[in-house]
Amino acid sequence: MNNKIIFDNFSDAVCVFNKDNSIVYMNSAFKESFPDFTSLSRFKKRFNFNLCFLSSDNIQNETPIDLMLKSKENFHSLCTYQNRNEEYVYYYIYTFKWDKYNIAVFKDITYTDRLSVSEKKYNDLKKEYEQICSSTQKFAKLQEHAQSQMLKMGIINKISLVIRETNNIETILHSALDEIQNLLGSYKTYFSKKEKNDYKIKFVTDKDKSCIGSICEYEDEVIKKIKEKEISVTSCLKEYLNSKEILNKGIKRIIIPVHNKNKILGIIVSLTKQKINIEDNKEVLQSIAVQLSSSIIQAELIEQLNKKNKKLEKTLSELKNTQMHLINTEKMASIGQLVSGVAHEINTPLASISSNNTLINKILMKSETISKNETDILKELNSIDIEAAKRISDLVKSLKRFVRLDEAEFQEADINSELDLTLKLIAHETKNIEIERDYAKLPPVLCSVNMLNQVFMNLLVNACQSIKEKSSGGKIKITTKATDKNLTVKIKDNGCGISRENQSKIFSVGFTTKQAGIGTGLGLSISKKIIELHKGTISFESKENEGTKFTVTIPL
Repeated sequence: MNNKIIFDNFSDAVCVFNKDNSIVYMNSAFKESFPDFTSLSRFKKRFNFNLCFLSSDNIQNETPIDLMLKSKENFHSLCTYQNRNEEYVYYYIYTFKWDKYNIAVFKDITYTDRLSVSEKKYNDLKKEYEQICSSTQKFAKLQEHAQSQMLKMGIINKISLVIRETNNIETILHSALDEIQNLLGSYKTYFSKKEKNDYKIKFVTDKDKSCIGSICEYEDEVIKKIKEKEISVTSCLKEYLNSKEILNKGIKRIIIPVHNKNKILGIIVSLTKQKINIEDNKEVLQSIAVQLSSSIIQAELIEQLNKKNKKLEKTLSELKNTQMHLINTEKMASIGQLVSGVAHEINTPLASISSNNTLINKILMKSETISKNETDILKELNSIDIEAAKRISDLVKSLKRFVRLDEAEFQEADINSELDLTLKLIAHETKNIEIERDYAKLPPVLCSVNMLNQVFMNLLVNACQSIKEKSSGGKIKITTKATDKNLTVKIKDNGCGISRENQSKIFSVGFTTKQAGIGTGLGLSISKKIIELHKGTISFESKENEGTKFTVTIPL
């Protein structure tokens, strides 16, 4: 062959076969690629098909080299070659006819294939890397979001803690506005309360408090957003329209509506020089506004409650005064009854004294000398006068003590003595009635003596009147007893008793079974109030036509 030099310049292995399939030429690349070549028979056995391209359909079970040599057409095949190191190398074999020769080219595609595999691995790794980077970015954003949420939750929890610890709206506002100021990097934050159609500054974080009380006017667009409960961020030259102060350029004004349902309670205004994305903080600002709204409503309710409490205290004081007035009114009614009886009691000893004095005058005028008998008579009359005068004196003293309306203060008293005092005052009521005293030894009791005497008098007078309605010659038993904790007074009569239908009403104000002009219907009602004032109880047991027993218990 004269063109051997051409094939020597090929980078691929080239082998030239004659018509009888004998090798006539191998270029240098062939010799380098197959240094272990000794014979064609051994050489072709090292080849196996990977992929074969033939124009004919005759595919036999032979080596690629066999098929290549037998093929009368151009031959193409992908094969594997096992070298002496037992390594597999990939070759792309193609043949073409040139003159009387069959030219076979062996193109080593091992590295190309490996490169393809490597490229595939590289692409897979690159894709995996990109996925990891994407996941890392997502994780970083998630971490950043989580940290932001933790910060926001910390702010909300801090304000919630302040709200739980105090009901003072100024303390709550101070905490909320400070947190908003730190969150937005503001230099001034304040709260304006809505009063009718105006917004009035109530609290400010700035040391300069001179703006408190100022009425703020805003642009129509801002007012619209406030009504729609939306947070607004605007660049402004004034805090509000009617402000005289001109702000520096680049100042951002954030307005956060504070509302309860459809009612606007006020606004939080924050001024900052920093560039902010309100969407990042919108959720936490709205949460703070909701908590602040609840606190304002709660503070208003507490204020209303305090006003009502003061009003109730005033009403209670008036009721106490009215109650005391009723007690004194009842006392005056009781005094009216007492005066009638006392007048009768006083008339008897006075008549005795008057009669005795008349008789003494007659004796004195009868004779200048007075006999012994007459002297004895005068002495006896004098003794009677002394006793009558004592009775009058005792009655007057008892009456004076009973009618002292200013003795409402608590003081120590002997209840047995007070019962005796009351019995003296109503002596005209107890005529022909047996009084049995079953007194125990009692310790001094801290009480309103005047009031308790009124209770005892009401119960005793009622007992006397109950006996007189049934028959004359009745009996009243008074029993006193003391324990470590309580003092008990029982007043039992054998009068007409209380009917069943009236038993549930006897302590009601205005209820009475007496005739008009005799009772006021306040006696037992006021008696119950007096005992309750002493932290005690009053109860009764009654049967018709058998009598009634009242029990008064006062704690010691």
